[in-house]
Amino acid sequence: MSGYIGTQPVPQATQTRDSFTATSGQTSFATGGYTPNFLDVYLNGVKLASADYTATNGSDVVLASGAATGDILEVVAFTTFNSASSSIDDNGNATAITIDSSENVMVGVASVQTQSGTTAGTSLYGGDNAGLITAGRNGDILRLNRQSSNGDIALFKKDGTTVGSIAVDPSNIAIGSGDTGIYFNSGDDALIPVGTSNNLLSSRDNAIDLGRTSTRFKDAYLSGGVYLGGTGSANKLDSYEEGTWTPNPTFGNQTTGMAFTTRTGGYTKVGRVVYISGRIVFSNKGSATGVFKIEGLPFAATSSLGEGFYGGATLHYVGNLANQTSWEVTQYPVIDTNSSYIYMRYANSSGGSDAHYHSDINNNSDLLFQGFYTTDS
Repeated sequence: MSGYIGTQPVPQATQTRDSFTATSGQTSFATGGYTPNFLDVYLNGVKLASADYTATNGSDVVLASGAATGDILEVVAFTTFNSASSSIDDNGNATAITIDSSENVMVGVASVQTQSGTTAGTSLYGGDNAGLITAGRNGDILRLNRQSSNGDIALFKKDGTTVGSIAVDPSNIAIGSGDTGIYFNSGDDALIPVGTSNNLLSSRDNAIDLGRTSTRFKDAYLSGGVYLGGTGSANKLDSYEEGTWTPNPTFGNQTTGMAFTTRTGGYTKVGRVVYISGRIVFSNKGSATGVFKIEGLPFAATSSLGEGFYGGATLHYVGNLANQTSWEVTQYPVIDTNSSYIYMRYANSSGGSDAHYHSDINNNSDLLFQGFYTTDS
């Protein structure tokens, strides 16, 4: 018969009973079978000690002393417990799992691990912290291996609803929420927007913004270019720079005896177009003679006339000039191709242009200018 009271577990341990009425001096009793060490022997209701009988062959129970006529011998045999689905098998040489009074389960450690702990191990919290898991070791801690198919390897939920996931394919990983994610493409060394139909492994073109109007990123450090409004070479902005430069006036390419009250310049370079501005206030125009140039541009002008605009400047203010008449007509400051200077010229009466010279400048002349030009840099 089964030895259970109440609901019987499945699978369960069971017991069997054999009952005998002894004859005078009988010592050996043949049972229905037992597992050695898994039986109890009773004589007239009194449990016998193991020294009072021998039970080793799985079938017979042999008394150390013969029974009297009419004695009742009962043998209760227990089967070993077997689980069809799970087991705990500890072949270690130390404590494998510890469960404390707060229902915390520790593996490899004797007490729960805090985030500042230095002992390797894993803690599954119970009680008020039920659901919390902490782990620590000197090395990688979490290893996830999705086999065969591509797709989610980890799901993140809030109140039962999935809010994000990490997905994998044979070579790369993607992370995101809903249809907004980033795919880390190691083959192309690229971050790719993904998430079509909530599939983090499916790319999304022209759909995901970086930042928002009121929630912006701060600075972007790029060693390459930015494609704006398209993907063609004409859409690539590969250079932006701001800085200062020092205008260097020369006459006939000479600077003998020159001195200045003010000599400043600034520039902004966007792609290949350079915007310049500057001011020069002479305190002494020096003794050099010849054509007037302003040298020292931050980048050389393009070397190709075929590219159209290569350089020009506008005088916004001129004052205290020697040859006032030449400065009152239309000015044509020119930035020549493949040069780093502004060639100071003006319109003449015959429809052409002439250069400004040393004689057009006074010791206290003041020039304020700006301009644009194209560079190959």
